[in-house]
Amino acid sequence: MYDATWQLLHWNPLFAATFGDPTAIGEDHRNLLLMQFEGLPSPVRFSPGERAAFEESLVADLRATTGRYPTDPDVEALLARLRRAPRFRELWAAAAVAEHQSGHKVIEHPEVGPVELDSDVLTTQGSNLRVVVYTPRPGTDARDKLGFLAAMGTRVLS
Repeated sequence: MYDATWQLLHWNPLFAATFGDPTAIGEDHRNLLLMQFEGLPSPVRFSPGERAAFEESLVADLRATTGRYPTDPDVEALLARLRRAPRFRELWAAAAVAEHQSGHKVIEHPEVGPVELDSDVLTTQGSNLRVVVYTPRPGTDARDKLGFLAAMGTRVLS
């Protein structure tokens, strides 16, 4: 579950097993925008086109958030920090406004290899919470890998 600025607020054990345990990293690493535009480590692998589309969608979504919260100090602080990144400034200048709704991700997991997932963002009306639902990409072995990760949890195999 994320807030309006894409700060990860809550996760389940399968998320931690697939993406990495959020409690093992700092809060900056839990913000999707900071991870993307400050080059923080991420298990997500994108093609150049997928990366561009993902970044465009996130920035357009953040612009929509700033419209809802034009004087929020946390949003202003995030924007100030993100503006240090040239790619963010480029996309911000485009002034697109939209909601990030779905995507395709390949997670490079150290134990099971690539896990192909589809993601859908569910927003709750009247709040700023976003629930991201990940499902195995059809035609891949992601369902079996997720089953293994659900059983293994965040343990590392030796």
